[in-house]
Amino acid sequence: MKRIYAIVSALAVICITQVACTSSVQTADEEEDVKAALTTFVRAFENGDLDVMGASFAENSSTFPRAIMSNDVTSSIRASEYRRVKGLDPQMRQLIAGWREGAVSPPYMSLAPKDLEVLLFIDAALVTFHLERGESLSMRTFVLAKEQDEWKIVHLHASNVVGSE
Repeated sequence: MKRIYAIVSALAVICITQVACTSSVQTADEEEDVKAALTTFVRAFENGDLDVMGASFAENSSTFPRAIMSNDVTSSIRASEYRRVKGLDPQMRQLIAGWREGAVSPPYMSLAPKDLEVLLFIDAALVTFHLERGESLSMRTFVLAKEQDEWKIVHLHASNVVGSE
């Protein structure tokens, strides 16, 4: 009986080890795929490529438009501009339209995500990072879902804190 228990225990350890090793390799690959999908979106934003940006979103996606928090309130805040919207943030579209009206050619800006963190869940990923510009801090949260072997953005939450110093 002890021998059977020892054999079963050894087999269990071997199986668990194999699953853990395979799972961690798969997780590393999945994490790289998520980062690649996010990088595609970020580079498209820098270049004002609305087609690629839109293709990065799932059909049923939503966005909380970027809210700007500051002690220096120069104009009234219209809450309707910050409610959840379907798909790509209209503020992003307005920003890109403004870039295109100027005589500058792409890329219009350079974004360097800091403290990028990817949390994987079977066919979903939560990605957070921030962007710094002087005293301003921009925080981003993306939720991605794997659809037909492609990672698509299903939710984006953007908020900014503007320093007043």
